Amino acid sequence: MSPERVVLPTNVSPVHYELKLTPNLETFVLKGEAAITIAIHEPTSTIQVNAKALVVDRASVIIGEETYKATSIETTASEVVTFTFPQELPKGSAILDLDFTGELNDRMNGFYRSQYKDKDGNVKYMAVTQFEATSARQAFPCWDEPSCKATFSVALVVPFDLVALSNTPIKEMTAVEPDVKTVYFEKTPIMSTYLVAFAVGDFEYIETTTTKLETPVVCRVYTVPGLVEQGRFALEITPKILEYFAEIFGIAYPLAKLDHIAVPDFDSGAMENWGLITYRTTALLYDPKTSAASYKQQVAYVVAHEIAHQWFGNLVTMEWWDHLWLNEGFATWVGTLAVDHLFPSWDTWSNFVVGEYQQGLSLDSLRSSHPIEVPVADPHEIHQIFDAISYSKGASVIRMLSTWLTVDVFLAGIRRYLRKHQYKNATTNDLWDALSEESKVDVREFMNTWTRVIGIPILNVEELDGVIKVEQHRFLSTNDVTEDEDQTVWWIPMGIHPKPASIKDANQTLTTRSLTFEVPQTKDGEPSLFLVNKNFSGVFRTNYSGESIRKIGQAILAGHPDLAVSDRAGLLADQSSLATSGHGSVKRLLDLVQYYKNETTFVVWGLLLVKLDNITQLFSVNDRTYEGVKHFQRELVDKLVHELGWEFPENEDYLTTRLRGSILSAAGKAGHEATVKEGLRRFELFMQEGADQDAALHASVRRTAFEIALTHGGVKEFDQVLNYYRTTPKQDQQSMTLVALGASVHGQEMIQRVFEFALSSEVRSQDVPYVLSGLSMNIKARHAAWSWIKSNWATLHERFTGSMGMLGFLVKIPVSRMADEAILKDLTDFFADKDVKEFDRDLEQAKEALRIRCKWVSRDGPALEEWLVENGH
Repeated sequence: MSPERVVLPTNVSPVHYELKLTPNLETFVLKGEAAITIAIHEPTSTIQVNAKALVVDRASVIIGEETYKATSIETTASEVVTFTFPQELPKGSAILDLDFTGELNDRMNGFYRSQYKDKDGNVKYMAVTQFEATSARQAFPCWDEPSCKATFSVALVVPFDLVALSNTPIKEMTAVEPDVKTVYFEKTPIMSTYLVAFAVGDFEYIETTTTKLETPVVCRVYTVPGLVEQGRFALEITPKILEYFAEIFGIAYPLAKLDHIAVPDFDSGAMENWGLITYRTTALLYDPKTSAASYKQQVAYVVAHEIAHQWFGNLVTMEWWDHLWLNEGFATWVGTLAVDHLFPSWDTWSNFVVGEYQQGLSLDSLRSSHPIEVPVADPHEIHQIFDAISYSKGASVIRMLSTWLTVDVFLAGIRRYLRKHQYKNATTNDLWDALSEESKVDVREFMNTWTRVIGIPILNVEELDGVIKVEQHRFLSTNDVTEDEDQTVWWIPMGIHPKPASIKDANQTLTTRSLTFEVPQTKDGEPSLFLVNKNFSGVFRTNYSGESIRKIGQAILAGHPDLAVSDRAGLLADQSSLATSGHGSVKRLLDLVQYYKNETTFVVWGLLLVKLDNITQLFSVNDRTYEGVKHFQRELVDKLVHELGWEFPENEDYLTTRLRGSILSAAGKAGHEATVKEGLRRFELFMQEGADQDAALHASVRRTAFEIALTHGGVKEFDQVLNYYRTTPKQDQQSMTLVALGASVHGQEMIQRVFEFALSSEVRSQDVPYVLSGLSMNIKARHAAWSWIKSNWATLHERFTGSMGMLGFLVKIPVSRMADEAILKDLTDFFADKDVKEFDRDLEQAKEALRIRCKWVSRDGPALEEWLVENGH
């Protein structure tokens, strides 16, 4: 154990918690009793536990027939309560008996309250938990560390007409008074405190049961009244995912039930509490009539990710937060595996290449990134590593490793790991040991550079006289790697296709700084088109020569069968990243885009349009360039706009639905005349009283029409959109509306109205980032948004302190599409005298990314103007 960790003494450890909690949904006071069976490992007169925002009214220790009352109860700023006893407590078993009070806070952590309105418009409350990483201590005194596992017997005292839920099924219920009941839950398996969960409220549920497991598991989706049918899709896939994971993990799901619950106020996307998974409403509920198609994939993935944690995280738990990526990286990879298994037509792995894979590589291209295995000393630092390194890069290196070993061997190693460490804690090395034993390969030697070293490699590829030379270096988006920073030699599966005859290793693993080999040959002995990182399973950037890019581009244009969706998309992503860093250029990137005019797939178009929009945003400092790029975008999408139209045929395949949504969105933003005209027409129909809104505007293009109307309209359209937000009962529609408002608002008066609205009681705290995301895309409002954040920093800091990274989001997002040196200075100056402990990593990343974008615009601005003129834009 690292001596720097802020942890409790090890002289006493918990064995079993008997908890009785009485949450009051009117006064928001929490009353609690805890009888904790403890093991005293050495004689002591003090016991320390974690507690935050709790008042411990009474503490005593019971040993046999003797009771020792604490003579003092002292709480420190480090969230530790010390109980001091009049005499030394002997080694052995004892019971720590506590009475305490706390609160059901409104900060979305600990045991907190969530607000909603019933069908009559009355304000109602539910109570729910969010304990990861260190918030169980806000609900009951405990050893709030992942390695301090224990069992839990929970009892909740609640009004008779409310539903109470916890990790395990209900054991019994007894009446305390005519209108109050005590709900006792079955004893849990041994588990960490951050996975304990409770929920109390007026809930409805739908139910199903697994059919292929030896012991059937009851699966339910819970919601507040009126929403439960929107949980049907999540309910349908839950048994299938449970059965799939039980098969590939080789261990049965260990609980008798699995509940999902939609929570109106929820800080993150979801939380994998054992047997009671909590979700942000938009991550669990999906209405095929009113939800955009993208939500279906989001719900499928989030549900699969959280169910994966029931084994990987809950059954086997990381020993400490240094190993967070074990939980999140694996669940991200295997959650994607499950979605691909259930919905093979969705091309999920290609979508992974443009999503998770790119997020991980982008963040790890900054100096201010961190290794996958990052030392965490203080619990206050933990939330800052719930980021794209732990999740996205973690999943990407697991995908790379599983490809290197083969998925079958990898999963056999996972089964070995889970069997050995079930109900215990484990480290990254424990995983490598299990995989090495199974594969008979030293996995640690391969993986250590990927998990313990900051950064990713770039593979420079040169072709000369029939010989290819590849050379690896560290890749930084600043393109200024020093010699000291470039010492790592990664083990890189190069994925060259066709495979060169001279490379004997089936995995083509580059273990040296450089390597040369012959250009692959066709059957006729001619030089073959070759690809590096086929299918993009290797975690690196590829820097081809200009001539190689031209050859690949021509092959894309001709529809060459070797260039799969992931290859076409990954090439674009690499070239965009290299243009940003200066290894390539914006001209080379746009030249490459020209080869995609025959492209028809959603995954490639989705990425392509995001990259072009990024150029539009960053180079918008120049009106001529801004209009030129928009003209290029209009011409690029024109053909597909007319082919796809605005109608969504019944039973259309999922990816075509997604493609139409992306194309029309891009066309609307670029000012495509026919799209704007049709968008305004449909918006007007949609907003008419008594209109069939679903017929007027399919959910997948609703935001597009809203943004068109707001951009080309005025106060009337603004008020119509705002009224839609206030009257729609669907949270996904509300979040969509918030993004549209931010992205399209213009005029000082309406911009100010958006700011006031964002901080009003009408917008949930969790949803403020939707407004900011929209504003960050709005060249007419984003500078004002940054000024607004500075002016309201005290309010925002107070509201979001303690959340899962929300403060960092408030710092990064508003400036994420700017390339302005003045903003960089302002960002530095504004936070110079402030406490940034909770988001210092995010702040450094925001500043570094700003510097990179400023350099890119300065370097490539004239070249972009020249390219646009040369190409008639």
